[in-house]
Amino acid sequence: MVFNLINEKWIPVRRLDGAQEIIAPWQVTDNVGSNPIVSLDANRPDFNGALIQFLIGLVQTTMAPKKDGNWRAGFTEPPGTDELKIAFEKVSHAFNLDCDGPRFMQDFELDEGKSNQIDKLLVEIPGDETIKDNADHFIKRDSVKRMCLACSAMALFTLQTNAPSGGKGYRTSLRGGGPLTTIVMGDTLWQTIWLNVLNESDFLDNCGNSSLTDDVAIFPWMGPTRTSEKDQLTTPEDVHPAHMFWGMPRRIVLKFDSGETENCDVCGCDSNNLVTSYVAKNYGTNYEGGWRHTLTPYGTNKQNVLIPRHGNRGGISFRHWLGLVQNDNVNRNEPAKVVHTFRLRQKGSENIQSPQLWAFGYDFDNMKARCWYEGKMPLINVDDDIRENYESVIEQLIKTSELVANNVRKYVKEAMFRRPGDVKGDFSFIDNRFWNNTEPEFYATLEKLRIALYDGDDAVVGIKLQWLNILFRTGEQLFDEYSQSNQIDVANPKRIALAHRKLRTFNQKNNTQIIKILDLPAKPITNKDN
Repeated sequence: MVFNLINEKWIPVRRLDGAQEIIAPWQVTDNVGSNPIVSLDANRPDFNGALIQFLIGLVQTTMAPKKDGNWRAGFTEPPGTDELKIAFEKVSHAFNLDCDGPRFMQDFELDEGKSNQIDKLLVEIPGDETIKDNADHFIKRDSVKRMCLACSAMALFTLQTNAPSGGKGYRTSLRGGGPLTTIVMGDTLWQTIWLNVLNESDFLDNCGNSSLTDDVAIFPWMGPTRTSEKDQLTTPEDVHPAHMFWGMPRRIVLKFDSGETENCDVCGCDSNNLVTSYVAKNYGTNYEGGWRHTLTPYGTNKQNVLIPRHGNRGGISFRHWLGLVQNDNVNRNEPAKVVHTFRLRQKGSENIQSPQLWAFGYDFDNMKARCWYEGKMPLINVDDDIRENYESVIEQLIKTSELVANNVRKYVKEAMFRRPGDVKGDFSFIDNRFWNNTEPEFYATLEKLRIALYDGDDAVVGIKLQWLNILFRTGEQLFDEYSQSNQIDVANPKRIALAHRKLRTFNQKNNTQIIKILDLPAKPITNKDN
């Protein structure tokens, strides 16, 4: 029996009352009025990140709204499960995981290649050289020997969507290895999906060749792979815009084993249809040429070429607000297309209780997965008449935070080491603590700022000064904690005192750098909260 990803129940979710279920994609609006599905609930966070992109891509591909009015109607009155089923069935022939014909996310005609244990679909599993050198200390080999069909589909889609470099000819994903993805979140799973679906014309004009409408232009596994043995490229002009959700850089074919019931090593379910291995071959599709994925923020390099943002060390916090939620004009980073669209649609979606931005992605070091990061940020509804000033002040607050964080790290090093400039270690953990410790108060400050902008300049200056107090207080706390590091026997009290004095001298509201960044009055500033 064919396992079809449109018809089968394979997506783990959680309802408003906390109940966990496994659903088919067309059931995302089941009981939406009384006990809606509110979130995905896979065993792995990267699977949840892949599944939300799968569902958004499926809806964008099959039932994009024609105009703003259609989008608002779909948000206010979600389509029923029967309507979704009819829409999704139009492409169900492209979503067979195991069959004699084209298979979801698998090479159309691969008949030979390297055999791999199924765990290699998981991006954090150590590679052949690591195992050969017996260096798999933290993530051990053979921890996953079998996967059920649902987990195999999730792992396959996760790999193809995030694919890092994997050796000669093993291509990266359409957005490069470990792209950063940002999702606008509503109160239900359907709202989250629909908030990230663009109107049909906006989507078709965004990136790609909308005149190419055959199956293979959208779902690359429906025909022979666009291979790259001779560095052939696949650009947006070669495929339909919806291809961005279904990019397939790796040539893979799953091998299916049916036998006695055993447990899936990922989700723990019992299954008599497990996947234990797959065949892979290099020189799959090589994506280049100005792709613009709707769910990814972009930066601009010196040649004015858009570059997708990627995960990096330190996780995701409000330090990334510029470029994820609003434009970062200094560093030329801009939010994803769906974030810009959300701003335009806010007047049609006021009934969202607490919209958020969900950002996630892998931090890769070449082909090595160092960490999966994700974070959420509030999306505050701001009237158009204050938006420009609101975003300008937020930029000032964040730039000031960067300045203080850098100086805390600098003076901690001066306190700890006689020649801090010669120390080569990674001290980013200090920065991470600084950002994490100030994050809750930053988000509280944003709401205060929205109100202060209606109360006048003095109120806004007061908000800035309150924020400085938070930064200074946090910086001194971290200095006290790290400058001595519980090593009193080797600490140099004089060096610590001098470094502390420098930090306190810097942490003054009459600091010219701070006055300039925050656009504070040049006259002496007083603040009763100091």
